[in-house]
Amino acid sequence: MARPVQDRAEVILAAARIQFLLDGPERTTVDAVAARAGVGKGTVFLYWPTKARLREAVFRLEAARMLTDLADDLRTGATHLSVGRVVRSEIAAVLENPGMAPLPMTEPDTPFDLDEFPGPALHRVLSIMQRHGLVRDTPTDEVATAFQTVMSGSVTLALAAPDRRATVLDAAERLIRSTYDRPDADPRAVAAALPEVLDALEDTVDRLVDSAAPDRPTTAELRPRPRPAPATA
Repeated sequence: MARPVQDRAEVILAAARIQFLLDGPERTTVDAVAARAGVGKGTVFLYWPTKARLREAVFRLEAARMLTDLADDLRTGATHLSVGRVVRSEIAAVLENPGMAPLPMTEPDTPFDLDEFPGPALHRVLSIMQRHGLVRDTPTDEVATAFQTVMSGSVTLALAAPDRRATVLDAAERLIRSTYDRPDADPRAVAAALPEVLDALEDTVDRLVDSAAPDRPTTAELRPRPRPAPATA
């Protein structure tokens, strides 16, 4: 039975993700994506008029997936809310899937602009943490730049020398933690900041998902996981 039209965006994006992983973004063709999705090439172009736009959509959903995983880990306590721990978590996430890394520092020709992603999301999270006394009194732009610089260099080094991955992760976390995290942060401040940080991450996920398929209405469920309901007092 034919798949409903409203689900085609989801099917095409899933096919594109697999094809990009198999062949790489540059070698992947729209014909290959269409064949894997079981649709015509013209159907792909109805949703994304160029391969570059399709690639951008897939990368946006990869970014949404990474941020959703980070939010989940912060919510469950698997990752502690500190700049050092967060940078370690994001480096590890990129290393798990380097061919689809959506961040500008790992894809030189990525369609993301630094002013678009992860800029505002990272600045918002850091501003929240500073307001709650979790980050040293340093300009947010400096902390964000350091975060991205350490992440870029760490990913490059770990990909070139996989046997040094654990050392790279430890070094990145310690460098950021010792420079920007407040060693005397009150656990109560961490608890107070966490809901705001989670809200900031979830807002960014929503924007990334909404912008993945903007050219044609779709009812496809593109969000990695439903947004958790806010905690009640």
